[in-house]
Amino acid sequence: MEVIKDMSRRRFFNTTGPCNPEDHYMLPPEDRLVGAQLHRYIKDQLYWVLHAPRQTGKTTFLQSWAREINADGKVVACYVSVEDCQGVTEREEAMFAIYKDICDFAGLAGLPVPS
Repeated sequence: MEVIKDMSRRRFFNTTGPCNPEDHYMLPPEDRLVGAQLHRYIKDQLYWVLHAPRQTGKTTFLQSWAREINADGKVVACYVSVEDCQGVTEREEAMFAIYKDICDFAGLAGLPVPS
């Protein structure tokens, strides 16, 4: 059965937040990090930092990479923003907010959440 895409919904150039390739015109985010060897970081269990100015595609890249990582089913990548914790001064409150976001992500993805 062939699925017909809703032709009334048009893609556009997005400049206000994370891009979604189904809704927005965009370059593939992973192409911008040529030579970064990102899968090596996972394989070798390394930490890394993504630092760039505003509106350069950090969130779009991370969400795209998480989808790619999750596609093979070997590991699970979870995208969680800590923006909700900006005004939080108590460590326990911030940790709970992050934990809740992880639980929400896991629930949407149908993944078990460790206690």
